[in-house]
Amino acid sequence: MECIMNSPASDRQPSTTERAIEGQQSNIRNIENSGPVQMGFWLPNRIWATSKFLVPLREHIQSKKLSGALEPLHPEIQKFKSWVTSHSVYRMRVLSMIEEANNFIRNLDEKTKQEIRGDGDAIWIDSYDSFFEILNEIICTSPSFNTSAMVGTPMNGFLAVAMATDSGLALFHDVTFNKRFKNVLNAWNTFLKSGRSLDKLDITDPEKNGSWISKAAWDAGVWDQMVHDKNKPGYGYNSWNDFFLRKFVPGARPFHGDERTQINIGCETTPWQYATDVSLQSDFWVKDVNYSLLDIFGGQRQWAKLFEGGQIYQGFLSATHYHRWNAPLTGKIVRSWVQPGTYFAQRPGQGENVGTWEGTESQPYLGQVATRAIFIFEHEAFGYVALVCIGMVEVSTCMIEPSYYMVGEGEEPVAISRGTEIGHFEFGGSTHMMIFQKDRAKLEDWAINAISHRNDDKPIPVGSVIASVNN
Repeated sequence: MECIMNSPASDRQPSTTERAIEGQQSNIRNIENSGPVQMGFWLPNRIWATSKFLVPLREHIQSKKLSGALEPLHPEIQKFKSWVTSHSVYRMRVLSMIEEANNFIRNLDEKTKQEIRGDGDAIWIDSYDSFFEILNEIICTSPSFNTSAMVGTPMNGFLAVAMATDSGLALFHDVTFNKRFKNVLNAWNTFLKSGRSLDKLDITDPEKNGSWISKAAWDAGVWDQMVHDKNKPGYGYNSWNDFFLRKFVPGARPFHGDERTQINIGCETTPWQYATDVSLQSDFWVKDVNYSLLDIFGGQRQWAKLFEGGQIYQGFLSATHYHRWNAPLTGKIVRSWVQPGTYFAQRPGQGENVGTWEGTESQPYLGQVATRAIFIFEHEAFGYVALVCIGMVEVSTCMIEPSYYMVGEGEEPVAISRGTEIGHFEFGGSTHMMIFQKDRAKLEDWAINAISHRNDDKPIPVGSVIASVNN
C-alpha cells in the first residue's frame, strides 16, 4: 500500500531562555513556557506535546474519515491490531492504557484543560480503533521539523501520556508485546529508508510545513558543518534516514589531546549525569539509585566487575544533530555486542505531572533496560573503558559497523584508532554512557558537573577530551 504523508506541526517560535530541568519547581514546564528546540531536550513535555501534536493529528485523521480519504491500515498495523485483539490480556491493557491516559487529562486543573482543549474536549485517544489509526498515520509519515519539543519524535508524542500510565508501563516492559511492536517500528523504518520519505527535504519548496531545509531548521543548527548539496534533490540524500545519519564535513570535528594520556568523547551529546563509586548491582529502578553495572552489561558479570567502583558519564543526543559513534581512544576493542531491550519503557514510579519530560529522568534507567550497543575498549594507560550507546524510543536501532560487530568472548581484540566510526543510531532518539575503571581516569569538569551543563546552548563536540590519566 502507499503511505500518504502529512506533517502536523506547531508554528510556535522558540525562545533561547525557555529551559527547564525536571524536578525544579520554579522551572516546571507548562503550556506557556514549553516548546523550544534545544540541543538536548528533544523529548516532549507530555501535556504540551499532545496538545500541539496529537490533537491536530487526530483532527487530520477525522477529516480524512469524513471525506472518505482515510487509507486502509498498513499490513503491519493490521497484523498488530489483530494480534492485540485476539489476546485478551493485551487487549485489556491497551484499552486500560487509553482510559488511564484520558483520565489523567480529565483530572488536570481547569486552566490547563482549557489551554489544551482545542476542539472542545481534552481526550487524547478517542477509542481502541483510534489508537491503531494514529499509529498507522505516523508510520506512513516522515517526521517533521518544527520549533517545538516535538521535533523529530512523533511516535513519542503520541505515546507521551499513555506510556507513563500503569497499563502503559506494563505493556512496554512486556517482552512479547515489545517483539510485536518492533514489527510496527520496522515497517516505519522501511518507509524512512525509502525515497518517499524525502518530502520534507524538498528543494522546490524549502519552506513547506515540517521542512528540514527551512530557514528555521538552519537556524536550529540542523545543517551546521554537515555534508549537504543545496542544488540536489533531498540535499543529496536518498531518504529521510539517510539524512538523519548525515556526517560532518571533513575536518569539522578533530579529535583533541594526547591519545596516549587522554580519552575523547565518542558521541556528540549534551551532558546529563555523572556518578562515581558505581555499584556492581543495585536497585536501579528506585529513585536516586541510578546505575547497576551488572544490568548495564546485560548480566555479563566478568565485564561488569571490571568497572565496579568506577565512574560513569552520561549524555544525550538531540534529534536535530549527529547520530554516529566514533572510537574514543586508540587501543583495542576487546568486546562488542548489541543488547536487546525495550523501546518505550520508562522508570516505574517516575510519576506524571505537567512538568514531566519522558526520557530525561529515565535515562539512567534506560541504560539498563533499553536496546543498546556495548563496546569495551582496552587502553594502555586507562585500562578498560566502556562506551554504551542506548536507543531511546522511536525506531531506536543500534547499528555497529561490521568490522567491529560482535567481538566475542575469548576472540582476538580488534585494533582501533580514535575517531574511527564504529556505529550509529538509525532514526530514533538516544543517550550514551562512558564508563571508566576505578582510580584510572580524571574526568573533565563538564562531565563531573554534568547536571549544571544540561541546558548548555550546544552539545559537547565529538572529539573533545573527556578524561586524562589519573596520575
